[in-house]
Amino acid sequence: MDIIAEPRAWAQHQFGQVVLGDARRTRRLVTSAAQIAQYPERSFTQIFDWNALRGFYGLCHRKEATLPTLQQPHWQLTRQAMGQQALVLILHDTTQLDFTSHAALEGTGPIGEGHARGFLQHNSLAIVPQPRQVLGLAYQQWRVRQPAPEGETSAQRKRRARESDLWLEGIRAPGVPPEGCCWVDVADAGADLYEAMVAARQVGHHFLLRASQDRLVLLTPEPRQQEVPLLTYARTLPSQGSAVVDIPSRGGRPSRTATVQLAAAPVWVPAPTEIRQRWQQPIVAAWVIRVWEAEAPAEVDEPLEWILLCSLPTTTLAEINERRTWYSGRWLAEVFHHIEKSGCAEEERRFETAASMEACLALLSVVAVRVFQLRCALESQPDASAEQVATASEVAVVRGFLGQRTKKMTVREFVYGVARLGGFLGRTGDGNPGVRSLWRGYQRLQDMVLGFHLHTSPTSDRTCVGRDLGNRQQAGRGRRQESVSHASPRTASPAGRAGRGRITALGILH
Repeated sequence: MDIIAEPRAWAQHQFGQVVLGDARRTRRLVTSAAQIAQYPERSFTQIFDWNALRGFYGLCHRKEATLPTLQQPHWQLTRQAMGQQALVLILHDTTQLDFTSHAALEGTGPIGEGHARGFLQHNSLAIVPQPRQVLGLAYQQWRVRQPAPEGETSAQRKRRARESDLWLEGIRAPGVPPEGCCWVDVADAGADLYEAMVAARQVGHHFLLRASQDRLVLLTPEPRQQEVPLLTYARTLPSQGSAVVDIPSRGGRPSRTATVQLAAAPVWVPAPTEIRQRWQQPIVAAWVIRVWEAEAPAEVDEPLEWILLCSLPTTTLAEINERRTWYSGRWLAEVFHHIEKSGCAEEERRFETAASMEACLALLSVVAVRVFQLRCALESQPDASAEQVATASEVAVVRGFLGQRTKKMTVREFVYGVARLGGFLGRTGDGNPGVRSLWRGYQRLQDMVLGFHLHTSPTSDRTCVGRDLGNRQQAGRGRRQESVSHASPRTASPAGRAGRGRITALGILH
């Protein structure tokens, strides 16, 4: 999917076909999305003037502004892009949106261990693995967790809607891939469900799921043959080769590299024993793949081990390595959630009803996709023109800063130029720019672009530029002085976050 760098054109492309009952509401949606896309990490009072803010809040309060309505054009664009690729991975994952501190918000449900309040958001993010490219959201779901009724029996629990249904709906929603396209549903242990495997195959997808249940599987496709526990069987497979993988840092754990062993074998997955008429249900053909660290360093508490189930034939070492690489990209779903929460400040938005919050976050999620696409552009298209990921003004300012006059600027040169604005020296041994220098550089760039517009805009256009400057100056005097109590009787104000790292339009983590 091509990246549209100019915010207004991007917003028109993503939201211009949304039907809200009145063309003026659609125009308001496009204008609001364009402004938010320029400063996704800021509170709304720092983005909009009073009239625009009131119009945006009014839009979110409309009953027509639901998540499916607002995101449907984006889903269609994503699925069209998926149909143009030979291979697409659909990363499924659920994140919890925590609004415990927002006591005035109505309609939340329990999250975590049940003491916090908020919502569940399930994303189905489509990516191309090589070169890595984010196509967009193929689907998104919003759910309020309901506590289990007291005295509920197992049979009653199975009849009511369950959180596991999120995986099934996310798998089915993108539909059947066009001929010649391979769509692979990738998910962690939460999706280790027989029903998820069946759902994927019914819509023509393949699946790559991390196994967590020591379920009974068959070693031949014949039903009623001897069954063996899956995890136990996988750990008996002999190594077919090795590979070196990078393990990122997490939770205070330092990053490291690990040498892992690889093995795979075919299995057949029958319906679980608790399903009625079990042997009348389809038996799913799959390959169990084990990736494990046979000799971990002494200081490592938990050696790496993945046991995966994949519906694609996986027999050779090259195929095992490819599946391992696909699954290792699942962490991109977590990066997307980080962008939503930190870069787009989804958990800091302040509405008083779940419906209005849903509308707001539906828009912000699409903005988060744009941020993620820009962030991945350095890997997917480093030699492309810088105008693919930045506006003409941003490119002009960076070119001027670098003293580049004739050569056409590439994406790589632009990002490195932004890093230099933030103090990156670019010496031989410095490696790639760090996130701190990129963040500082992008902040400097936005101020320089504003000055560039003040200098180059005709006199008749300077009123709008000056108004933007006034808004930014007002925001700078107090990021936490936001108050919109008079904006709407159903709206509370989001507080800006001072002194914390963010994700900019370059998608830079700090």
